[in-house]
Amino acid sequence: MADDGMLLNFELGSGPLQTQIKYKGGRWRDRKRAERSANLRHSCPSSDKTQDDSFRSSKRQRVNRDTSGNHPSYRSASRYDRSGHGATENDSSDQRKSDPTAKGNRQVISRLFSFNPAQTTEITKEEEEEWKAPQPTNAPLTDVANFGSLTLSTRLVDALAKMNLERPTAIQQKVIPHMLSNNGDAFVQAETGSGKTFSYLLPILHRVLMLSSQGDGKQIHRDSGIFAIVVSPTRELAKQTHTVLEQLIRPFPWLVSTAITGGESKKAEKARIRKGVNFLVATPGRLADHIDNTKALNMGTVRWLILDEGDRLMDLGFEEDLKKTIDALKKVSVAKTTENGTSLESLPERRVTVLCSATMKMNVQKLGEMSLADATFLATEKSDDDKINEDVVHKAPAQLHQTYIIVPSKLRLVTLTSYLKSVFSRRGRTMKAIVFMSCADTVDFHYEMLRDPTETELPAASQKDKELLEKTVSKAAYITSPASPDVILHRMHGSLSQPIRTATLKSFSACKSPSLLITTDVSSRGLDIPSVDLVIEYDPAFSFADHIHRVGRTARAGRPGDATLFLLPGTEEGYIELLKSSTPLSSQSYEGILKTGLMNKLEFPVETSATPTDGQSYHDKAESLQLHFEQRLINDNKRLELARNGFKSHIRAYATHVREERVYFDITQLHLGHVAKSFGLRDPPGGIGAGIDRKANKKKGSANPKDRHSSSKDDDTSSAAVDQRPAMDIIKQKSMMLMSGAADEFNIG
Repeated sequence: MADDGMLLNFELGSGPLQTQIKYKGGRWRDRKRAERSANLRHSCPSSDKTQDDSFRSSKRQRVNRDTSGNHPSYRSASRYDRSGHGATENDSSDQRKSDPTAKGNRQVISRLFSFNPAQTTEITKEEEEEWKAPQPTNAPLTDVANFGSLTLSTRLVDALAKMNLERPTAIQQKVIPHMLSNNGDAFVQAETGSGKTFSYLLPILHRVLMLSSQGDGKQIHRDSGIFAIVVSPTRELAKQTHTVLEQLIRPFPWLVSTAITGGESKKAEKARIRKGVNFLVATPGRLADHIDNTKALNMGTVRWLILDEGDRLMDLGFEEDLKKTIDALKKVSVAKTTENGTSLESLPERRVTVLCSATMKMNVQKLGEMSLADATFLATEKSDDDKINEDVVHKAPAQLHQTYIIVPSKLRLVTLTSYLKSVFSRRGRTMKAIVFMSCADTVDFHYEMLRDPTETELPAASQKDKELLEKTVSKAAYITSPASPDVILHRMHGSLSQPIRTATLKSFSACKSPSLLITTDVSSRGLDIPSVDLVIEYDPAFSFADHIHRVGRTARAGRPGDATLFLLPGTEEGYIELLKSSTPLSSQSYEGILKTGLMNKLEFPVETSATPTDGQSYHDKAESLQLHFEQRLINDNKRLELARNGFKSHIRAYATHVREERVYFDITQLHLGHVAKSFGLRDPPGGIGAGIDRKANKKKGSANPKDRHSSSKDDDTSSAAVDQRPAMDIIKQKSMMLMSGAADEFNIG
């Protein structure tokens, strides 16, 4: 073969061949870092491992046998540093340390007690002193003989005695005589738990009962007409008012009451109205619907219109429905006799409107202007001119012991668990507790995390409503103790169907075992649940008025009660001064709560590699508990999705505080990484801050609407690490949008 004169010389060297790796996917910055890291590793194979770590992507977690300290920080931490909270190092990636007991086990352990913002509020001497309960302010009066002294019907007094009600409260002593002898409108203001419902029901029933004793031989029956309409803001409150009314009229079988609320059968409600009722309890929307569509609803005999919880009626946007009801009553002439000829002379000659509210707001006064005429202001404490005073400071019952806990975001979940565990470890001290949260997704997450997944059987008292309660009632884990081996967990919010909400509330009220209700503000108004000893505001209320109503679920009718508020270090501490304007406050230390709650043995319902051992400090136990929660989420996609949804909804809800209190709840001060830890997440999910806007800009030209609003699940750890200043501006814009129009979503629950 002829030689072509070409000589090829390939010198490969003694080292192995190195293939070039092409990196795809992810962010451009991460791909470039990975390429640089690979090139450096190939060019300096004997260099120290820390050189490789210096180019590690911010997405990668530190694990055992990785002791490098040279790694990039999340930019969200830098933003947090500038907020003045004192953090000098990124916590989301550097908070992890190696577990010396886990040989060869590459697990990540949360460092909960480092890089937390410091508390700035100083504890005063008054807060340190042991709290002594003062004289109750909403208890029945001791200087009044009984309800008979208010000239009520003897049979009504006997019915009250069977309900263990013997003496009136201060507001009842003022309202009942006024409504018995006066035919004018009234504005009733009193603190929560003081008995406003009885104050307007008793005089109405008394005057209706007088019709049957007129001596004309004609009896009042269910077909005599509707004498009173009570409008309540929520279905739960309407059903509770109806239940109280049913107890009062039980000795008088010729009188009939009914409740018409959303979520129930409209056809069945029409049938009851057609058959005849004397007292109608309704929610505003359903009442307006029946006014438009139910011809059998004759309002000629109506003498009283009661607007209960007036501030809440306006907050929930029922102004148009209320206006329709008020206008419909004005158009109908007042009937002098019933259809069977019974005279109604003993009833008021005109329609009387009574507006009730525990708090005073501008929208309540707007409702008063719309519905009241020459109204008398009735309150336990009158102003000098006996008129409505806009500057009245609304107070919780004096015997209610209120405390606050300043807890860093990362420690919220373990602190709540420890607090509940310590509360239910005192035998006979706490029977029922309510935890208020800002939104339905947050309620769902905490219910799923705290319930015992190994227990499938419902408590015996809930068996008859098994189909309704199987997803809202369960036995609790983590918070049980030898003193309370069984704690029954309940959840309730406005996104549940009405039958489920009704059955859940009934189960919680009737539960004889220690029980806990995790709920939104849907349970904050007017509900009288027996034996509630403790209210925990895990998320602060959206307004001070809502706070008053929340804590009012305990310490009712003169009974003692406790309320605890969780706050974050920083701007939220200013909220304490606002609370002190209405009631004295005591302080609790989250360190003390962790120490008390984790003193006993921790029992986990699900086995993970995070297991506390005997002899550990409460710090180590808290970190083991947090790691356990995180590992549960990693191994359970369902609960992981609940945690992500809860985190996102919590951030959005945080922006819906009322304008006057927004200075204390500044969304730009939230550390998203720390908040994520409170949901058992190791990194904040995407869709908060600039991440969602960047995706929207990329897909601005997309023709498919679904594409424009879709988001990738792979961005869970990276979208929080965005440029600092643009992220701050975008969060501010989003918070302003939420504040302007979306607050009701979270207030309703």
